[in-house]
Amino acid sequence: MPPLIPDLLIPAFAADALCLGPHWIYDSAEIARIYSSGLTRYDAPHSKYHPGKRAGDFTHYGDQTLALLRSIATHGGFDAEAWKSDWSHFWSKNTVSYRDGATRQTLDHLAHGSSTPSSSHDLGGASRIAPILAAHHSDSLEFRITATRAQTALTHGDPRVHDAAELFTRWVDAIAQGQPLPSALDTAAAATYSALDVANVLQTARNYAAGSPQDAAASLGLSCDVLEALPLTLCIALHFADQPRQALVTNALLGGDSAARALLLGLIMGAAHGQVWLPPAWLTDLNARPEIDALLNLTPSNDPLLA
Repeated sequence: MPPLIPDLLIPAFAADALCLGPHWIYDSAEIARIYSSGLTRYDAPHSKYHPGKRAGDFTHYGDQTLALLRSIATHGGFDAEAWKSDWSHFWSKNTVSYRDGATRQTLDHLAHGSSTPSSSHDLGGASRIAPILAAHHSDSLEFRITATRAQTALTHGDPRVHDAAELFTRWVDAIAQGQPLPSALDTAAAATYSALDVANVLQTARNYAAGSPQDAAASLGLSCDVLEALPLTLCIALHFADQPRQALVTNALLGGDSAARALLLGLIMGAAHGQVWLPPAWLTDLNARPEIDALLNLTPSNDPLLA
């Protein structure tokens, strides 16, 4: 398998870490007070949901994305059964990451011998896909779609979330074929999706992209729900199509479930613009950067973190 593409990974991880400070704060006035001078560097969490985390750490979404990267490195590629085992093992050892509803319900099912995912319709299930796309960029689009849908379906049973993962997989592929970010989204949206009304989601995102992301957030909401989080994510990407850094900062300062949006925004901005735009501090202050750099070699091994 070819080496991983860092451009699809590092911006996604940085975007998640940037959101840790204001993550799951829904009061825009509180965020404005905390970040009255803007958001330029990573920050420790200001909500109650990530105790024990410090600036430069990931949210629970980023932690799971890193676990997926470890799984891929250990097994020489994505394997759905290996990912199920590695994901479950990650949670058996991890005492810091927040366990959201989808995680708790899926772990309960696995403990009782069932592989049935949670009933969650949160976009966060689709947000972890960057390692798959980075590792399997030379494999067929069909393989990548199958893989990203499978990783999402491990924890999230709502087929609309699976469709969201496919949408981003197709979007990255169209960008890799040389299409600009906005037209690549059109290409991705033109595919047939089984559950998600992608045409309506895209039209909603386009309508709001012409205005401010703040207005879009006020109207669409800031929740985890795929029907709110997905159009807002697309709106931000379209509004800041040529301003990747501003896209990630604005998203973080909107608050709510910013991290689920962030991982996908970082993926798309990395696909479209590489990672040269990332501020140096976002690279040096990323606490998991040494491990990520080591895993980017993708040498199959017995990862001690999975032992």
